[in-house]
Amino acid sequence: MSTAPPHQHPAANAGHEENPPLADGPGPAGDSEPPRVSAWFIFVYTLITFGANLTMLMPMLFGLAYQIQQVDPGGKESSLGLVVGIGALFNIVATPLAGVLTDRTRSRWGRRRPWAASGIVICAAAGTAIALAPTVVVIAVAWIVYIIGLAAILSALAPVMADQIPESQRGKVGAFCGVATQLAGVVASLVGAALTDSPLLMFLFPVGVLVIAFCFYVAAVPDRPAASARVHEPLSAVFKQLVFDPREHRDFALVWLGRFLLQVGLTFFSTYQLYFLLDRIGLAPEEAGQKLALVGGIGIVVTTGFAIGGGLLSDRLRRRKSFIYAAAAFAAAGLTVMAFAPDVLSYAVATLLILAAAGLFGSVDLAMASDVVPDRAEAGRWMSILNVAGYVPSAVAPVLAPLILMTGDGQNYTALYLTAALIATGAAITAWRVRGVR
Repeated sequence: MSTAPPHQHPAANAGHEENPPLADGPGPAGDSEPPRVSAWFIFVYTLITFGANLTMLMPMLFGLAYQIQQVDPGGKESSLGLVVGIGALFNIVATPLAGVLTDRTRSRWGRRRPWAASGIVICAAAGTAIALAPTVVVIAVAWIVYIIGLAAILSALAPVMADQIPESQRGKVGAFCGVATQLAGVVASLVGAALTDSPLLMFLFPVGVLVIAFCFYVAAVPDRPAASARVHEPLSAVFKQLVFDPREHRDFALVWLGRFLLQVGLTFFSTYQLYFLLDRIGLAPEEAGQKLALVGGIGIVVTTGFAIGGGLLSDRLRRRKSFIYAAAAFAAAGLTVMAFAPDVLSYAVATLLILAAAGLFGSVDLAMASDVVPDRAEAGRWMSILNVAGYVPSAVAPVLAPLILMTGDGQNYTALYLTAALIATGAAITAWRVRGVR
């Protein structure tokens, strides 16, 4: 990794002053770029990305589905869809609201750190409640609280890409973060399968990892309070910041829509892959968790290659769109294979194609989104609105998926994944329509 001289990157003075200055220009166009960040800065940001995604993915990929199956084995598909869907609805509001508030927080500890710390505490408490819940209703309520904690964490971390990392390094950083996300998914499945006898540890382990990563983050990544507002804004003004005119910010709206479409397809895959292995392939829960981890472990090589290769090439070539086209194609191909998969081998092939798509898309899409942020001074607002594009599918997919699964024999995974493949191709169309990025 290339590094700048110590005085040229934001982390250089992190150990010398509590609130070092940050690059926080009013917008991407015509403003000076943030200074280059160091290898240590990138490593720590990647590490906390891993911790945050492990905290999100371990419940979503394994823990939540496993707990619901224990409480309601007969109606697990509908109950899982209901719980995930309700949580996603809260997330749609909580995430952008937290992002707007992080832009305005004037704590002496910084404007982002307090939100991340609070989110960690909330996730620990809610995860404990889910692990001990006796009914689906209790799980649903605790999951809503857990989602609010996640919203605070992710809304505090996402703006770093836009307001502290220069355009020339965003593809690289996005690549490493994409790998960290996929690695978190593998660890989530592997550890989740190993902790089926200890539901409490299943939910608290990822939070513990995030706590360790956060300690490094506080030491390495600078933060400062938001500037004092000249005019006090009412709460209604904050809520108005959660929406924007897609005609005025056309490119940002297209990037948002592209992420939404691809994530809908991937959410169909990730939410129901455990039940797919149980119902179609006929595996036991523990064995299914092991297969998820094994395939995911192999997929790390694929994901790493596509994420890092795509991110670095997109920086060097100064092009983003062609990589989004390829990611959409891989996703559609993998979901199509998944639709007809009769055994673990076919499932593995489909998963590797989907992981390649996720790795490539995750690195380049994040860089492209940072390129088209309308106002870098409000990066928390815009990046949180963008993150909603990844959360709305969690509300939409659980509503649509059971209806699709009920067609035919009642477990129509073929129709489910073919629908997902068709939706995922829309990401290529939206990328093609973006004008401000090549």
